[in-house]
Amino acid sequence: MGTKAQLTLTGRQRDEAGQETVIKSSFPADYYERDGSSCILYEEQSEDSGSVTRNAIKLKGSVLEMTRRGEIHSRMVFEAGQSHLTDYVTPYGTLRLEVLTETLELSRRSGGLDAALKYTLRLDGQFLSDCTLTLSINLLP
Repeated sequence: MGTKAQLTLTGRQRDEAGQETVIKSSFPADYYERDGSSCILYEEQSEDSGSVTRNAIKLKGSVLEMTRRGEIHSRMVFEAGQSHLTDYVTPYGTLRLEVLTETLELSRRSGGLDAALKYTLRLDGQFLSDCTLTLSINLLP
């Protein structure tokens, strides 16, 4: 069984026109450590449809992997200086995204960990947005 935790995610996306969108969310989560990896499991509920999406964030070395399963399916891999392709499956169709990670910073602390990502999303080879994502996991007593 994992350790109960509180996960806070803050995402920023800037599109080609310079329009910035910021989303900040907080979720109860389960935190696991195994074989040098950290894993964070949490669920989110869609405000529109009420459906539940199960999410997993895995941190190992200098790689962060985010997997979503539910109404939206995706597996995004973030590795500084690397590009990874992913299928982002939605109820409206599948998007073939390229994730080009510029930086990935991870810091462990007593009581949790923090990560910061800077990356670019491309759709069919065309620029979609520049993004940042910060996550903070706080272990609960």
